[in-house]
Amino acid sequence: MILTALLVAAALPQPLAGFYRSNQIEIGAALQLDPDGHFQYQLDYGAVSESAEGQWSSDDKAVYLTSKTMTGAYKQPEFAKEPLAIDGGRLVLRRYDTIIRFEFEELPAPADKK
Repeated sequence: MILTALLVAAALPQPLAGFYRSNQIEIGAALQLDPDGHFQYQLDYGAVSESAEGQWSSDDKAVYLTSKTMTGAYKQPEFAKEPLAIDGGRLVLRRYDTIIRFEFEELPAPADKK
């Protein structure tokens, strides 16, 4: 019975909210998806250094970013339901001339301030 419960839990999709980071050479990128639908995004790639925040949604095939504010963007000044494909545990963004792969990163729990 316990084994069945563990197998069912492992088969369920993981929630998308959390912190993602790119581990690619020459790309510095991070994405925070909050459970309330808010996101924060940062990309440093070549001469481009951009950041954005706004709302995110998902249809289980992709995550969509819609920016409220965006700074530093080159030729693509905002996210308007910008798709990031869900590929296993990765989120994949096609931006400029490259593919950015964001991987979920488990952050440590904040220290107890007592």
